[in-house]
Amino acid sequence: MHPRDKEIWLAIDQGLQVIDWEAWFGCPEGADYLSRAGHDVTARAVAGLTAFFGGGWLPRAVTPTLAAGRASDAFVGLGRAAPVLQATKGAERGAWVEAVRWWAAYAYLKEAGVPGLASLRRDARRDITLSRFLHTQTQARLALMGAACGFPVELEPTKAGGGPGDIRIGPVFIEVVTFAEDRKLQDYEKFRQNCRVHLLALDRGRDIYWEGDFPEFLNRDDFATWKKQTEEAAQRCVDLEAAVDVLSNAGRRLTVRPGTAPQGTTLTGETVESDQGRRLLGKVRGKCAKTVEAGTAWIWVEDHSGLFHFPMPFAEMSLAAKTDALAELFGPLLEEYVHVAGIVVSNAARRRQPLPLDEDALRPAAQGFQRGLPLDRVRETIVIPRRILLPEQTHLIARMCDAEAAALDWALRRLGVPGGVTSLLADSSGTHRISPLWTP
Repeated sequence: MHPRDKEIWLAIDQGLQVIDWEAWFGCPEGADYLSRAGHDVTARAVAGLTAFFGGGWLPRAVTPTLAAGRASDAFVGLGRAAPVLQATKGAERGAWVEAVRWWAAYAYLKEAGVPGLASLRRDARRDITLSRFLHTQTQARLALMGAACGFPVELEPTKAGGGPGDIRIGPVFIEVVTFAEDRKLQDYEKFRQNCRVHLLALDRGRDIYWEGDFPEFLNRDDFATWKKQTEEAAQRCVDLEAAVDVLSNAGRRLTVRPGTAPQGTTLTGETVESDQGRRLLGKVRGKCAKTVEAGTAWIWVEDHSGLFHFPMPFAEMSLAAKTDALAELFGPLLEEYVHVAGIVVSNAARRRQPLPLDEDALRPAAQGFQRGLPLDRVRETIVIPRRILLPEQTHLIARMCDAEAAALDWALRRLGVPGGVTSLLADSSGTHRISPLWTP
């Protein structure tokens, strides 16, 4: 990190300075991965994102809240995903391009005078939660994709029965659903990491290693008891030069042994039961019921590590298998709600560098698309139309999915950046690590 950036972020950490988009991107001197045109775009993006979200939005977005029922919807990780905070050389490039993708969508929609943008901006400023942020990002991204394909777009269009919808692209009315990782999985993963950190601390200064099972999810008092038991076990192992077991309340066995861990030693966690398919079906069913007054509508599900997140079995399936599985899941729903023209499920959780080749999965009841987006994102989108097809609308959705990779360069050209993404990055022959920043 550049010394100037270190000074700024130290002040932010100490509460002496408020985080803003300029700090989030980083000072120009530290962004040696950008060309002169790239630096110019950074300045435009800082101004544009500040104008769209408002000056106080970012500090509130990255600050945990204790409001009842809202803590799980915070997204404090947004700050850690700033381009300037990427720890590995090269990762900042991918994070920067994705942030520019945000700005370019909003900037183009404003310049084009797309109806409904003011309403979208107002909702984003009022509801500072992860779910609203993802919803806003998805609306803007879909609007940009539609415009790039030559279709008229409208944000927050009026439903046939009154009230605002999410987006209209040509004749296609779309309602957005965001689907995040199950809270139970999030909580247990955090708990397991806390266990791991505790065991690593016990290893320091002792020639021991651990194997077996992490405990089931424990409350604060039980976790304190378990930590005390592991501390005593670690010391007994050293004193006796013998293995010592620690049993959790549910009988999960963790063993500490003297010496160095042999190859293949593992620590495993509890299997957390979470039927993601049932959760997803429930969310989509609810949206289907709410859109009855919209007339013919598509439901677009933006999956934020709900189904596609490892170690979910679904994430390891081929594109064709995922397409078939979702078609089977949603088939009965499409028969029940005849006003729903189709359901789309999309995710961009995976990172790969270099990007994979395009892949299509044309199946009997649905179609899957895999597209690599600059610089390191892999988006998978699965389109499930109802059996009584609306060929014009289905073709429009498919065309948007097919051409998404070109949408950013298309927007940049209309914003006065004719060279697109490649013109904004300095030449480098080094290996670039993928970015941990996720955006819809």
